[in-house]
Amino acid sequence: MPLQKDEVIECSIESLAFGGRGVAHVDGMAVFVAGGLPGDTVTARVVKAKKRFAEAALESVVTPSDRRVKPKCPHFGQCGGCAAQDLEYGEQVAQKAAQVENALRRIGGVEGFAMDAPAPSPVVWNYRNKMEFVFEQRADGLHLGLRANLPAGEKGLAPVLDIEECHLCARRDVEILRAAREFARASGLPAFDPSENSGFWRHLVVRHTSLNEIMVHVITGEETRHYARAEELGKALVDRFPDLTSFVHSSRARRSLAASGEKTVFRLGARAVEEMVEHDGRQARYHIGPNAFFQTNTAGAGELFGTVREFGGFTGTETVLDLYCGIGAIGIFLADKAARVIGFEISEEAVAKAWSSAKLNGLDNCEFAVGTLDTDANLKALPENDVLVIDPPRAGMHENTARAILELAPPKIIAVSCDPATLARDVKRLSERYELKRARAVDMFPHTHHIETVALLELK
Repeated sequence: MPLQKDEVIECSIESLAFGGRGVAHVDGMAVFVAGGLPGDTVTARVVKAKKRFAEAALESVVTPSDRRVKPKCPHFGQCGGCAAQDLEYGEQVAQKAAQVENALRRIGGVEGFAMDAPAPSPVVWNYRNKMEFVFEQRADGLHLGLRANLPAGEKGLAPVLDIEECHLCARRDVEILRAAREFARASGLPAFDPSENSGFWRHLVVRHTSLNEIMVHVITGEETRHYARAEELGKALVDRFPDLTSFVHSSRARRSLAASGEKTVFRLGARAVEEMVEHDGRQARYHIGPNAFFQTNTAGAGELFGTVREFGGFTGTETVLDLYCGIGAIGIFLADKAARVIGFEISEEAVAKAWSSAKLNGLDNCEFAVGTLDTDANLKALPENDVLVIDPPRAGMHENTARAILELAPPKIIAVSCDPATLARDVKRLSERYELKRARAVDMFPHTHHIETVALLELK
């Protein structure tokens, strides 16, 4: 008899699925148990029953896994920022690597290859260089923190949890969070309400680089009559935290909940902060603006960029094409081992920082262009190259991009991805002309379900 909604079952957790849920089998059916860890025997309540699988919420742990550990954070279980603090770190990495391999085989249709040993994060706690905190207005007042963890089976926008402690970022970042929350509450101005598309305070983004430069970026609505309060927040934070490098106030009109500004309103201090990535004797420095994408784990970025460097087998004669290059992070890290680096990115702000970062490193063999990689005009203009590096957004490369790469046919492709499923799909798209040679899971996000992967494909 198939499982029924609200039925309570006992099962043994075998592994973790991508997303962090435990995987069990009951009468041959896969059951995804939120909160279950590999090695656990648990009771769980079915919250969704389908023909081929079921989803369940943990009721109790009958026999705990020997890989369970005590969570470090008092918010664990309530906060949605972490999903696996209760699983020993080595097992976290092993499970994530298995998820990558499973996706490449099952979705990518790849056989006959061996995964490289995964690369764990060099730093397991306080590793994040960027935190995106969100404001929320509720009946009991204004809140600022991270989204709570939604119970299994529930959908929608989780409420904001006023965190007082976080072990993913620097302590100073949490102190800044508390001060900003205190100021925003005292201001009397409401937080943004996405359902009404109204309200002022939207996001607080804190960047903290390995060189101890700190940028605070507050994002608000467009009500110009309230801009003075955001300026006052900046001055208050600079007074309280004199080590701040930069404060930026941006406005955002769009209803979407992205933590990025559309127009800079006010600035104190520097326009950008400086970051440095190191790996195996190579150092590269970067200018990072308020809206720029950069890997959130600086030490982990060294492992990631180092893996790209290793897979490329550079001799110093190669032309490298870096697609979705952002601020040029990977290309700049490779530039001392390449004859030429050419980067493409849709964001003008990011490309400007890529040029300034190349100059910061004394590089004269890098060039960057602004343009989308979805249209035929730009894709047909892509230059010939020896190594193509591609690090697309979570959704993966556009179908037009994959088609253009097949026509361009570079000898090597190094694909970087933060989603195993979309990476596997893209590998399959390229499989008519390319063979997957190596893949390595690189953990940039300890205690969460996220994982980066670097894959090497070579022209058949």
